[in-house]
Formats: sequence, structure tokens, C-alpha cells
Amino acid sequence: MLIKEFRVVLPISVEEYQVAQLYSVAEASKNETGGGEGVEVLKNEPYEKEDGEKGQYTHKIYHLQSKVPGFVRMLAPSSALKVHEKAWNAYPYCRTE
Repeated sequence: MLIKEFRVVLPISVEEYQVAQLYSVAEASKNETGGGEGVEVLKNEPYEKEDGEKGQYTHKIYHLQSKVPGFVRMLAPSSALKVHEKAWNAYPYCRTE
């Protein structure tokens, strides 16, 4: 097996990139939200594990009623059109359920 690694030099530091990534995700979520649709943030708080891992924990609900075709809305119950996401973001690692 041959593994190739490509590195892209950024004009910003890793810490600045992490802040920019979190900002971009928040802006995209905000732009998709409105009128009872989009992303509902239930929790957004820092966390720390015993092994020293530090990061940001978020629990979100994605409301998808307007994002699916009409026949799916007719067949699926409204509870099936809500997706729960729990994420532990400890840059550069992220665990999502």
C-alpha cells in the first residue's frame, strides 16, 4: 500500500483555523434556520475528559420537513423528519453520533 500525504500551507495558524471552522459551521446552520425549520441547538458547551482531551460538545436537532420531497412528508411521521446529532469536537478529532 502506498500512502501519500499532501500538506497545504495556510495563511493562518491552526488555532485561527479552528475558530474559523466553528464560525463557518455556525453561520451555515443559522442561514438554514427559520420559521421552525433548520437547526435547533440544545447544548453547546465545552467539555474535558479525564485523559486531558478538551473540546466542544453540541447536541442539535435538524428539522428536515421542508428539505424532503412531498411524498416523503406524506408517508413519514413528523418525528421521523427530525435528526438528533451529538458531537464532541476536540480539534482535529471529532466524534459524532
